[in-house]
Amino acid sequence: MTILEMDGVEPGIMDYVHLQGVQIIHQIQHTFRHHVDLMQMLTRVGDPRYAFLIYFPLAYCFHRSSGTRVLWIACLSEWLNGILKWILHGERPYWWVKEVKLHDHVLSIPSLEQYSLTCETGPGSPSGHAMVTSAVLYSIGTSFIKHGLKQTRPLERALVWISFVVVLVAVNVSRLFIATHFPHQVVAGSLTGILLAEVVKHEHTSNLTIKHYVFWGLFLTTGVFLTYYAISVLGLDPLWSLTYAKKWCANSDWVHPDTTPFFAFVRDVSSLMGFGVGILLQNRKKMAVEVGMGQKLIHVILSLIWTLSIENLKFSTSTLLFYAVGFFKFSIMMIGVVYVIPWIVFKNKIKEKY
Repeated sequence: MTILEMDGVEPGIMDYVHLQGVQIIHQIQHTFRHHVDLMQMLTRVGDPRYAFLIYFPLAYCFHRSSGTRVLWIACLSEWLNGILKWILHGERPYWWVKEVKLHDHVLSIPSLEQYSLTCETGPGSPSGHAMVTSAVLYSIGTSFIKHGLKQTRPLERALVWISFVVVLVAVNVSRLFIATHFPHQVVAGSLTGILLAEVVKHEHTSNLTIKHYVFWGLFLTTGVFLTYYAISVLGLDPLWSLTYAKKWCANSDWVHPDTTPFFAFVRDVSSLMGFGVGILLQNRKKMAVEVGMGQKLIHVILSLIWTLSIENLKFSTSTLLFYAVGFFKFSIMMIGVVYVIPWIVFKNKIKEKY
């Protein structure tokens, strides 16, 4: 870790990066000090879970191949982000300033405000909000230009990408404002997400079968356990950031288990597996039918009600059961969006396979 451990120790490169980052965060907090609710709303817009709860259903209901790609990008970007967080071992501003002040009384470090969304528990680099948001919105933007515009005009393309940049910058600034990330972490997350989305958009995800989803679910799970084991073998604690979050969060109620890397991994694997099961059931019903805009809107509305209602079901459970319930919730969400709701909305157009 880069935290100074005794007085008089010469700060390293990352310490200077963190110090400069804290100065920027302090200035942002001062500039937007009267807009706390707006900043917290913007950081919710970039919450990776909304890639599954909102952005995926919207994309999938209007254009299935685009929605399928959005889900894959959401899962892969969040999974890769969690792996990178473990490997890079990045600090978060809200605990870094406390640790530096605890160990070094020479450096002049401004205090940072904490808010209800500040105390995330995973390592800080790269930013998951920035990475997943940039990846998902980049994918939606490219799909909208390709399928949503009848004639691709320069002005329309420019408006799409300007909107993308505005939303991404707003989310990144909000992450700095609540002191949960340093500037270099949101920049790294944004660039990595865009690069990943650019790579995935060239892959064919529409015709994958349940075998592909099971394989990738097992692959992602194996990658998690191998990374966790490798870090442990090196004598490091993969859960070190959770200790700092509990130690330095201003309010213990702000530390939520669904911000841990493990919960993100559960969400990614369960979403892919649930989507694969939905596709399997869908294929048995011959549900690839042409539908009108009215039916698509009904599909969207029912899907959003479905995903948000399930997400709002909260259970007070042990840690292991909490993850099991999370796996079940996101699997059911995907099956509902992909199979159950379309079967209800489009069943007059579905022919059974006999």
